[in-house]
Amino acid sequence: MGKYNAPVTKKGRQNAVDSLKRIADFALKKDVTLGLEVVNRYESNLLNTASQALAMLDEVNAPNVVVHLDTYHMNIEESDFMQPILECGSRLGYVHIGESNRGYLGSGTIDFSQFFHALAMIDYKGVVTFESFSSTVVNEQLSNALAIWRNLWDDGMDLAKHAHEFMAGGINAAAKAREHH
Repeated sequence: MGKYNAPVTKKGRQNAVDSLKRIADFALKKDVTLGLEVVNRYESNLLNTASQALAMLDEVNAPNVVVHLDTYHMNIEESDFMQPILECGSRLGYVHIGESNRGYLGSGTIDFSQFFHALAMIDYKGVVTFESFSSTVVNEQLSNALAIWRNLWDDGMDLAKHAHEFMAGGINAAAKAREHH
């Protein structure tokens, strides 16, 4: 979507809705689901919160368009990790898990316990993907676009193993806590 130096205009938003309607219709015929990723205001002016994404879903009104939340962006734009997920409910269709510093999960400020508990509360069964960036593995153009100038990790296998264990542990703990309530 790109970076903008002002809020989205009424015309720009309507153009996005109209385009998504056409794309969603085409995608539905191909049995494809579209996820609208909610990103922070420094990366886009269109969808910065779960509420904004849900409003757009209402306007697009297509069964194959879902909300895509990302903990990295939620950490910047949302006041907590529980309410946006509960608000999305069954319309949450895809999740990115990323740390506040884009490094190893658990090394930043994100409340993953609250996040995993919210997913358990809505009985989320969709995809959960780990996303991290490091200046040594991201090409220079993407690194500059995302303002990734620090090397937070250089061993991708260790990072992936840690992320898998961290996410599985968090998801399992949240599911067990839900069972006991």
